[in-house]
Amino acid sequence: MSGGNCPETPRQKMIGMMYLMLTAMLALNVSGDLLNAFILVDQSILKSTEMTEGKNVVLYNQFEAAAAQNPAKAGDKFKLAKEVEQKANEMNDLIYGYKDLMVKTADGEEATPENYLSTSNQDVAAQVMMVEDMGSRGKNLRESINKYRDYLIGVVDNDSMMTASLNKMLNTDDPKSSTSGESTTWLSQTFEHIPLAASMALMSRLQSDVRNAQADVVSFLYRKIDEASFKFNAIVPLVIPESNYVLRGNSYKADIMLAAYDETMAPIVTVGDAQVPVVEGRGKYERMASSVGQQSFEAVIEVKDPVTGAPRPYTVKAEYEVGEPSVVIAATKMSVLYEGLDNPVSISAAGISASDLKIQVDNATYVKAKNGYVIKPKNGSAGKTAKITVSADLNGKVQRLGSMDFRIKRVPTPFAVIAGLNGGTIKKSVLSAQGGVFAEMGDDFDFELEFKVTNFTLSTIKNGFIQELKSNSSSFTADMRQAIKGLQRGSKFYIEGIKATGPGGSRKLSSLAFTVD
Repeated sequence: MSGGNCPETPRQKMIGMMYLMLTAMLALNVSGDLLNAFILVDQSILKSTEMTEGKNVVLYNQFEAAAAQNPAKAGDKFKLAKEVEQKANEMNDLIYGYKDLMVKTADGEEATPENYLSTSNQDVAAQVMMVEDMGSRGKNLRESINKYRDYLIGVVDNDSMMTASLNKMLNTDDPKSSTSGESTTWLSQTFEHIPLAASMALMSRLQSDVRNAQADVVSFLYRKIDEASFKFNAIVPLVIPESNYVLRGNSYKADIMLAAYDETMAPIVTVGDAQVPVVEGRGKYERMASSVGQQSFEAVIEVKDPVTGAPRPYTVKAEYEVGEPSVVIAATKMSVLYEGLDNPVSISAAGISASDLKIQVDNATYVKAKNGYVIKPKNGSAGKTAKITVSADLNGKVQRLGSMDFRIKRVPTPFAVIAGLNGGTIKKSVLSAQGGVFAEMGDDFDFELEFKVTNFTLSTIKNGFIQELKSNSSSFTADMRQAIKGLQRGSKFYIEGIKATGPGGSRKLSSLAFTVD
């Protein structure tokens, strides 16, 4: 085989010398007595082509065995090599068909490219390839060679050495103009004013180039099977469990495998901007669990490319769950949910991600929150029980983990205040600055909620008569403000009939009694 990666054999070098001699003889327009030399050159080229085809058979057998042994590694390249063989066969058959047409045109149907008489005919080659059918055969031959060459360059993925070799081997460029200024074409050089024996030898040389190019490309593909493979000299067994924590009744699952690494060339492992220590080919990553919940990280493992030596990165992502160290201390009688309120509830199960938990609640609705769940008992459910049942989807099977009962209680009734006071003595200046009556929850109630006063009655004595003024909101009316303005020190007034609305509906609040200071 010839080409950039395959040195020429002595026989091929001899054929090349004979090809140069043939070209020189054509330039001298030699006599018919020397035409037998062209026939000898043709025969020698054909024998060399047969040898190349034999080597191709051996190479394809080796390729087929490699593909059968490891289809994933060699199968695609072998398929491509067979496609190259098909293209080469089509190209070879095209050239042979034109050779056969030339000798039959010269000597009749009995002639063959291996046995013909009109060796000195200088017209038939040009007639068949350049004149008949408007020269379509010659154009087709040249275009077919160019397409075959470009196809092979694509197969070798534009490898620089292979591309240069294929461009040289399958070159159909027109020759450069001579010093006298005369120019010629590739077709003219191959077929015009040339003895038929010389054209046949040149066509055989094209067939040889087609097969040599095929051999070079298939050899290139065969070398690529293992070229990019990593080499390892150490193997360790590994057990990688899905989880080290398994609940009773579930299955323990793990991957058991062999991992290979090169003791002479440790990988570089980085997480974020930090490089991880590597021991026996394995990165030893350690991270402080400073926050609870789902955690993740991304690592990059770099190894040297076996062909270029450049670093080749591989990225891997991993997730893990961090739980809060805790102890559960529950007072059963204090398990309470308040009707109409958003009651925050934390639900967790050791070894199970919060995202895998499923809950069910009686007499209440719930939504997932950032740090657990918010459970809201339905209106009218006070005095009933809310049972919270927790399950989990474990390995595709829903498993019940447990349940707990909560008593549903009504939200405590708030108390009315003016200026934060619920009765007693109040300075007139403070009273005059207030906007109305407000409802507040006791200090021992931890929920943040609001009751709004909707109506109340202010009662006081004016000119010896009881005066009652009503408000349909939480604010003092204009009449109330006028009455408050007329109160003297020691005067008494009362806030009665107070109603407020909030979680759970409307409530009646206790009355207030004040003495003006």
